[in-house]
Amino acid sequence: MLTVREVEDKDIIPLAEFLPKGFPYTTKDFWLPLFDLWWTSNPAYTDQFPRGWILENDTSIVGFLGNIPIKMLICGVERIAAASNSWYVDPSVRGIFSLKLLNEFIRQKSASILLFKKDDASLMKILQNYKFEEYILPMNQKEYVYILDKKKVGFIYLDFLLKYRIPKLSELSEIYKKFGFLFFLYLYQKPVIRGVGLEEEIYISSLCTSCDDTFYNLWKPKLNFCDATLSRDTKTLNWLYFSSARQYKRMVIQCHRTLDKTLAGYMVFDLILTEGSEVGSMQLVDMCIKDNDHQVLASLTSFAVQQGKQHNAAVLIIWANSPKTETYFQSKITLRRILRHYRYVRFSATSDIKPDRYNSGNVCLPMIYPPQ
Repeated sequence: MLTVREVEDKDIIPLAEFLPKGFPYTTKDFWLPLFDLWWTSNPAYTDQFPRGWILENDTSIVGFLGNIPIKMLICGVERIAAASNSWYVDPSVRGIFSLKLLNEFIRQKSASILLFKKDDASLMKILQNYKFEEYILPMNQKEYVYILDKKKVGFIYLDFLLKYRIPKLSELSEIYKKFGFLFFLYLYQKPVIRGVGLEEEIYISSLCTSCDDTFYNLWKPKLNFCDATLSRDTKTLNWLYFSSARQYKRMVIQCHRTLDKTLAGYMVFDLILTEGSEVGSMQLVDMCIKDNDHQVLASLTSFAVQQGKQHNAAVLIIWANSPKTETYFQSKITLRRILRHYRYVRFSATSDIKPDRYNSGNVCLPMIYPPQ
């Protein structure tokens, strides 16, 4: 008999043994510390918050949907959001039973806002039927690609051109154009480095190992313009940026003014290695730059290039979070492509506070997300 219930303490090890069936590049040892990150070390978690739901066939786990609490600011008031994660149901029992897990997620009373991240066209229709609003990130839906190691030709072509899939016949002409474009870049790509003189005297970038209140204070002016956004309190930032249990290596690069050592901005990157390879890409997942200052952007980007090369990354991938930032990247990085990450939002029926206007203009969602 198939039943759905909340995750209990006794389910942790069986879940870690079950989920590699749906996520074949993971192991039991991958999931156990990740569960600890989602719930035990999460500053937003309490015992009253459901950790997720499992689908059981008698006593065997055949499905799971994770539920992760995140602190959000809704109209300036701190509330708890529920972020879904790692939804998987065994193919033998999919269909209505998959939706039963989703129904439990939607009906929960622990969260004011529900978050879903999934780049799947079929799932988009389902979530829209459940009255989720769709948001596409980043704001300019574009990413900028800087080649760090021209010797890693195979990785760059397979990742950028083909995305590790066999192209359709109709795509060949576009593939040829990209080949030509990449060849041009190999010859003429401009170096992304800081200018000499004034910029180097004013700002200096370095690796960061923890956040303090200066990181939160850097975010304050930006948070005031959003009716619904991720809380950038110190505990939440440290949890997102520096927790060790994740699939990718995460780097936080900070930039300080040399005169008074005050924080001027920072960027957060994930070093994502290709499965079975030591080569990968260094991808931006979060950033905050005071006044979107070009000199700060130059210092951080230059340091990111250095770190990428040191960690065997073939490309650096970044995106803009404002028109001013986009203008800077357009002037410095020639290679760009369309980027779309889908986020879905629904305010809970039990929420005691909602924005007056619920649209993409005042709901500010982050690219960074609790990791799978």
